[in-house]
Amino acid sequence: MAELVSMKIDPKAREARYAESAMVERPSYPYGLSIHLDDEALEKLGLEKLPEVGTELALVAVVDVTSVSENENPGGKTRSVSLQITKMCLEPKKAGKSTTEKLYAKE
Repeated sequence: MAELVSMKIDPKAREARYAESAMVERPSYPYGLSIHLDDEALEKLGLEKLPEVGTELALVAVVDVTSVSENENPGGKTRSVSLQITKMCLEPKKAGKSTTEKLYAKE
């Protein structure tokens, strides 16, 4: 598996980004990196008992690229990629080979 990269916003960049914001609690991660799993999704993932807040799980996902964008303006270039998760699994942080087995299981 590829090395995991922390997406946490650098503390100095975070202060600069939200300096003029009225938000009391400034997010530690960029908008859009949060995934909400409803009852149907939890059931499909086999999570019968909800994990405790603060529990770390491993998320392995296959995604489809749904859009790409590159724009240039006087301030510079901006790029973005939108992804749709098509297959995923959640496991305890120190997961074994079952991640691959679940990810590539035949439907």
